[in-house]
Amino acid sequence: MHRSGTSAVARGLAALSVYLGDNFFDAQPDNPTGYWEDKSIVAINQRVLEELRLRWDDTPLIGAERFEHHRIRLQRIKAVRYLKDAFADRPLWGFKDPRTIRLLPFWRAALRERGADDAYVIAIRHPRSVAASLFRRQEIAPPKAQRLWLVHMVPFLHELEGRPLVVVDYDLLARDPRAQLERITQRLDLPRDEAVPRELDRFTRGFFDESLRHSVFSTTDFEANTDVARLTQTAYLLLHDLATDRQAGTERFWPAWKQVQLDLEALPHEA
Repeated sequence: MHRSGTSAVARGLAALSVYLGDNFFDAQPDNPTGYWEDKSIVAINQRVLEELRLRWDDTPLIGAERFEHHRIRLQRIKAVRYLKDAFADRPLWGFKDPRTIRLLPFWRAALRERGADDAYVIAIRHPRSVAASLFRRQEIAPPKAQRLWLVHMVPFLHELEGRPLVVVDYDLLARDPRAQLERITQRLDLPRDEAVPRELDRFTRGFFDESLRHSVFSTTDFEANTDVARLTQTAYLLLHDLATDRQAGTERFWPAWKQVQLDLEALPHEA
C-alpha cells in the first residue's frame, strides 16, 4: 500500500544487491531519499489502471477476470518485453511500485511469461499511519484510506501462497534496519556478495532517517468502530504476525486470510 515505507524497503533491497533498474523518479520533498520506482514500470501500472477505468485512489474491487481483457493482455506483452530488456543480464533483480500489489494477477502472469523465479517482499505499516499520511498529503479521509488499504492489500495476496515471501513492517525497519534486512536475506535465501556488508552499513547509518516518520501507532491503537475499520485491523494484525515471526510458517495464515478476503467481498460496495 502507498505510504507504507515501500521506498525504504526498496532501498534496503538495493543494499542487498537486488538490481532495481536505473530509470528512477527523482526524489521529492515528501520523499527526500527517493522513491526507487522504475519510471517504465510505473507507466505500465498507470496504463493498466486506466484500462480498468480506475485511478490509484479508487476503491472498487477488481475482478480477476478483468485482467484477461485483450487490452490488458496487450499491456502484459509490453511489460514482458520491458522486463526482458531492462533486466535480461541481471541474475538478481526486482522492481517496486505500490500499485503492483493491486495489479498482482497482471504481474504474476508477466513474470511467468518472462520466466522469472519470482519472490515477494510485502511492506506493511500500521493503517492509521498510512491514513494520517494520506490525509496530510492529499486530504483523503480516514474511512476512505482504510478501504483503500484493504483493496490494495487483501484481494490478490492469496496468489502468493507457496511462493517465497517475506513481510516487512516499516516501523520495525526504522527501529532496527539491519535486523530486518537480515530477515529478508534469510527468508528469500538471497546470495551474499562482497558488496553487501558495505551497503548495509551505508543503509543503516546514512540512508534511513527516522525523523521522516511522522506517526507511529502500536498494534493496540485502533478505532475499530465500523466494519471497514474492524476488517482493516484484522488484516493488519495477521500480516504483522508474519512480520514479527510470531508464526513459524504461513500454514495458519492463509486460511485466516481467505476469511478476510471473503469479508472484504461481503462489505457494501463503494464507488
